[in-house]
Amino acid sequence: MSSKVFSITNLLADPDKALKSAREIGAMVETELGPFVVRHAAVRAIAQSAKLRPAFSRVLERFGVTSGPFYDWMSASPLDMEGEEHRVWRQVMMRAFTPRSVDRLRPFLVEQANQLIDELLPLGSCEFIDAYARRLPSAGLCELIGVPLQDRERFCGWADTIGFGFNVVLLPTKIKEVDAAIEQLLAYSDELIALRRAEPRDDLVTRIAQAADEVQGIDDNFSRMSVAGLVFAGHETTKNQLGWMIAVLSEVPHEWDRVAREPERARDVIEEVLRFRSTATSFSRLALEDIDLFGEKIPAGTSVIASIWSANRDATEFARPDEFAVDENRDGVQLAFGQGAHHCLGAALARAELQESLIALARRMTCPKLLPGSEWLPPIGINGPSKLPIEYVAR
Repeated sequence: MSSKVFSITNLLADPDKALKSAREIGAMVETELGPFVVRHAAVRAIAQSAKLRPAFSRVLERFGVTSGPFYDWMSASPLDMEGEEHRVWRQVMMRAFTPRSVDRLRPFLVEQANQLIDELLPLGSCEFIDAYARRLPSAGLCELIGVPLQDRERFCGWADTIGFGFNVVLLPTKIKEVDAAIEQLLAYSDELIALRRAEPRDDLVTRIAQAADEVQGIDDNFSRMSVAGLVFAGHETTKNQLGWMIAVLSEVPHEWDRVAREPERARDVIEEVLRFRSTATSFSRLALEDIDLFGEKIPAGTSVIASIWSANRDATEFARPDEFAVDENRDGVQLAFGQGAHHCLGAALARAELQESLIALARRMTCPKLLPGSEWLPPIGINGPSKLPIEYVAR
């Protein structure tokens, strides 16, 4: 393994500066947490390699979480799945997460976005995360998978709490709350699956319930874990990405105003937002055999962390990596949703929610300005603003 040492402490203090210095050292550096992969080509290779498997539970173990509801849930989740088990899971989930299903959902997303904007527009200012970012993705995902309207706020609250489990800096102090939220979410998932077995509908929960009876390799525990995982994953990541969207675009108001005039540009703008600052900062993998990665040796059994943030700022892939430059950086491949067999299943839904939100917001208000009082999650794991006060003017 690499003997080139890189400090995670520096990453926490100044992520962009620290990651740039790490890329100058090599494709992989050694840290307090083990091997850390930082160059775009190497991160992409890690994501696509069949010689490594997901290993989020290993990350939890490093931070003292070795048992309990959250640990058990993650150990059985797609973030720790590989091979046939993972293939079966994606086969079932893809029945709902098709481009056509997401496109059918867009009118609902537009309606929900405008309803939320109706509430916040007369105020002239708001705390964006609570007023909009936590509400829109929860509504979109719950609509897609079939969570009853009256239960969506509960799901949103559970997902907010479980989100602490994906930030290893905060997790040790939040694990009891996270465990309690997981238990409640799993219990409700059992109830919802039982209800859909009795009263089938055209939604993902019904398909998951039916799959447990029809598809080999799927049982009730698989089903409840999947429903709970979808509710969390589709909420927490997009919530934070919406916050980043506002924070990033507040610095480039000309792009905000251009989307208001040319809504078709929202697709390219969102791709650059995802590159410039993705809510997923990294992913972990476990080497199944000895690997040679761009001249660096990774022994079998080694847990590796690959930095999405670093890959998305690599000058070998992007023309202007440290700038928000929609047209100049378009030809590069941003890795916010991963690559390979574990490419984010909900990427199409997340993109739709971000695009429709940007179009609706840009059409109806001037580019937001950030107010004092923002609070941010640490730049490891899932990252974004936990509070984002903004001000704006109705168009």
